[in-house]
Amino acid sequence: MVQNGTEFDELPELDEAALRLFEQVLAAGALERGPDTDGDPAVRALLALRLLRPAPDRPGLLVPASPEAAAAEALGPLEARIAAAGERAQATREQLRALLPKYRAALRERDRQAEGERLPDLPTVSAMLGEQAARCQREVFAIQPGGGRKPVRLAESVERDLALLRRGIRMRTLYQHSARGSLATQGYVETLTAAGAEYRTAAELPDRAVVFDRSVAFLPTRSEGGDGNGAVLVRDPDIVGYLCRVFDQLWATAAPFTGTSDAAYREVGDDLRRALLGMLAEGDKDEVIARRLGVSLRTCRRHIADALLALGAESRFQGGVFAERAGFTAPQ
Repeated sequence: MVQNGTEFDELPELDEAALRLFEQVLAAGALERGPDTDGDPAVRALLALRLLRPAPDRPGLLVPASPEAAAAEALGPLEARIAAAGERAQATREQLRALLPKYRAALRERDRQAEGERLPDLPTVSAMLGEQAARCQREVFAIQPGGGRKPVRLAESVERDLALLRRGIRMRTLYQHSARGSLATQGYVETLTAAGAEYRTAAELPDRAVVFDRSVAFLPTRSEGGDGNGAVLVRDPDIVGYLCRVFDQLWATAAPFTGTSDAAYREVGDDLRRALLGMLAEGDKDEVIARRLGVSLRTCRRHIADALLALGAESRFQGGVFAERAGFTAPQ
């Protein structure tokens, strides 16, 4: 910033020599200008600070100026610029503060998405599933652990699922091997497979999940003793992305399932037996094994008895040892 050829940040200090000269000029009333005075640092300082100025009618004569007028002339423009900068700073501060409500609202929405929207009961879950299905653009996948699904639940979802397939939506579902023994599930899978859906089964799966377009996920509510009939709707991209990776990994190693077949259960018998023997080797109780395999306790105990007989083992412990020695519990 320049005022009358002087940089504001280069204004000289009023040192002792300049003060003495100013006092002398005040006493004399004026100072003749000449080669010696023009080269004097004290004179240059007083001129820069506007404490000396040429007389109106005699340019070669320097006269003292009022310090108040000198301050106004030398510093006034700088102070005006500082004031203008302060006003701009305050205006910018107010503009930024005006964004605070939007910022806080975005944080609340992000937290809400991370926490998820709780759907308290089955009717609410079904309604929201229908809404998301109608919005679905590309694909939907589901993880359905446990045995065969209840016929009433299958009947509720078949038309919705067929409508998705007619729209060209890719549909994939993972069941446990135990679902192959359910006639209702077999029929449902056969019907949907004919329409383009894909199904696979695995010996063991994590909890239920339904994901639409890899952006919206439904997860069961299990906290605080919940029965799992409610759900939480999750949109957080990190959580949904993790679920997608889990599904893709499980899908890659699962066995295709196309529905009704007398051999449907036998097709995965070896894999089911391997999983069961691995759980025996781990020392799991019957109830735990039944839950992990998605079968009833009675069916689980029958499978255990058959496996022990095939191994020639007389006890669960011995069966686990024999299975481990035979390599049945090693990862495939």
